[in-house]
Amino acid sequence: MVKYIYLILFVLFIVPSCVPKALLLDQPKLVSMYFDRKIKNLESIPNPIKDDKRQLIKTKVEYGFGVIMEQSDRLIEKDYTAGLAGYKKANLIFSEARESAIALLTEREPDFENWLRNESQIQFDREDIFDLYWLAAAFGGSIKSSRGNPFELIHLPYVERLLTTAIQLDPTWGNGTLHSAMMSYTTSRLDLSGEILRDTVDFYFQKAVEYSDSLDAGPFLTYAESIHKPFQERKEFEDKLNFVLEMDVIRNSKYELSNLIAKNRAEWLLSITDEYFLE
Repeated sequence: MVKYIYLILFVLFIVPSCVPKALLLDQPKLVSMYFDRKIKNLESIPNPIKDDKRQLIKTKVEYGFGVIMEQSDRLIEKDYTAGLAGYKKANLIFSEARESAIALLTEREPDFENWLRNESQIQFDREDIFDLYWLAAAFGGSIKSSRGNPFELIHLPYVERLLTTAIQLDPTWGNGTLHSAMMSYTTSRLDLSGEILRDTVDFYFQKAVEYSDSLDAGPFLTYAESIHKPFQERKEFEDKLNFVLEMDVIRNSKYELSNLIAKNRAEWLLSITDEYFLE
């Protein structure tokens, strides 16, 4: 028991700065404890400034996608009830991040919610991209974790409005992050299918790869899941995932953690490839 407590303290207070993050992926419960504690600490700041609020929103969205949703995606086939509980937890966290992001943007632009509904115009600047992006991510997380809830699906146009506005302000922001997000959004659109869907995703994929200098594994993973899988292109699906697995992870780079998560997911997807393809 003493060793277990020591391990928890080690992860919570020391690991983020000096231990390879790859080790964390094999300890999902400890990672969850780390994020829960980090969120609690951020929420307990007496008079949070803008950067504190931004960090809390970002942390919640990263926790939702990178930890809870990843666990739930794998658990749902083995333990349906536990998997649903995970999605429900993620949905709550995404919803909290969404409301906080809306409040933060409304502080600067009182008419923001009307703008979001396309009922008014606002002149944003590059400083707003961070908040526009993370709000779009929070909306996306809420939609995905709801598993088809119509009350969440009606927010899809908000995601497009937020990301399109951010791209217009600076398409290079985040080294392809905005275009990678647009890939995910595009595959959620009910009005696109077939070659039109593929062509649209191809456009954002090429931009994401270009702006990230092919260093971000995310676009390749997203393309495999959103295009090759539904189009039943097994070889291309496996090629993309193997490409992700072979990518070098540069320690302490901006892509380190996201690429490690992508590699972990790619390995899992390859292990269940037979479930996705008819031949």
